[in-house]
Formats: sequence, C-alpha cells, structure tokens
Amino acid sequence: MDEKTRKEANRLNWIVKGMLIPESESDFVVEQIHHSYFKRKWGNHENGVHEEGFEEAYEARRAEKG
Repeated sequence: MDEKTRKEANRLNWIVKGMLIPESESDFVVEQIHHSYFKRKWGNHENGVHEEGFEEAYEARRAEKG
C-alpha cells in the first residue's frame, strides 16, 4: 500500500474514532477502513472540525519510525 493511501485512511480513522490506525493492522484492513470511512464521510461537511491534531499525530508516528 502506498503512503498516500495509508495516510488518508489514518486521517479518516482520526475523524471518525479520534485515533490513528494501529501500525500492526494489515494493508487489507487499512484498505477496508479507508473504503468504509470514505463512504461514511461523503457529504458530511462538518467532519473537518474533527481533523484537529491529526497532522501532528501522524508526523510524530512517522518520526518515531525513523
């Protein structure tokens, strides 16, 4: 799975659940989360307020990985 799709799946998971997807999840599960939450988000214009903190959390995880 490419980094762009994984990041977008994490962003959608953050909007819905307020957390990043565990690193241990397989590519298959991450793709399923992306597909499911993309459909859930579609047309929900208020969801942008729930993105606060995502970029910082995602970048912190990437920095930990090195």
